[in-house]
Amino acid sequence: MKEGKKLQVVSKHGVGVDNVVDVATATRLGLYVVRTPLANMDSVAEHTLGAILAMAKNMLPLEKAARKADFDAPLSFESHDIGGKTLGIIGLGNIGRTLAKKAHGGFDMEILGYDPFVKKEDLPDYITCVEDVDDIFRRADYVSLHLNASPENDNFVDKRRLELMKPGACLLNFSRGSNVNEADLYEALKNRVIAGAALDVFAQEPVRADNPLLSLDNVVLSPHCAALTVEAMDRMSYQGCQGIVEILKGEKPTWCMNYEEVRAMREKG
Repeated sequence: MKEGKKLQVVSKHGVGVDNVVDVATATRLGLYVVRTPLANMDSVAEHTLGAILAMAKNMLPLEKAARKADFDAPLSFESHDIGGKTLGIIGLGNIGRTLAKKAHGGFDMEILGYDPFVKKEDLPDYITCVEDVDDIFRRADYVSLHLNASPENDNFVDKRRLELMKPGACLLNFSRGSNVNEADLYEALKNRVIAGAALDVFAQEPVRADNPLLSLDNVVLSPHCAALTVEAMDRMSYQGCQGIVEILKGEKPTWCMNYEEVRAMREKG
């Protein structure tokens, strides 16, 4: 960024900036950082629901059975409806709230939510907020993480919290790989402490071939692609350009992470 003598703004093609942009350094250099927080909320919410359905219906093993013409396979697997089941959402930002709306309105799921930074009165009444996040692990049939990457969220899900979950419950992580202790999750899945998990993110990406999670049959995996639908990419491009244009026109950008700080620096000269 120091080499960009005429650089004014850094636009992140996506929501999270932790893996791309050093916001503190950009701020010191007087560079605005804009992002696209609304671009992929539907895409990630739909991907999460798809994973819930895949686990509830045992779609992956049954798909393999169908290819082998094994029509006795359904007798070996329990499939479940998700209507009436409890979905616990940790992190009620744009994605978490979109997921809650789709899961409740579309599938009649009960919604528990936890986010210490969101006011209850700003949430719809179908989200039951809990004060203690451990209550979600105890009560939910599906626990879905929608957290940012930060030191306080590292290993947010560990052995202790996994052991709070019901034996038939499933964990979903569509936020950051650092949010889950993968070694603890592997042990919980291998020993059937919980029924299953769905992961779109990993502690190390690309995931290593020797990651033991890849050997399990009760985990649904995808390669950090929940946000990468055609529609989401279009929205990211448009909203990312919108932020750049707003800066160049001297307007306050809609989604800027450091607007006040950089503006103050620039006004001082």
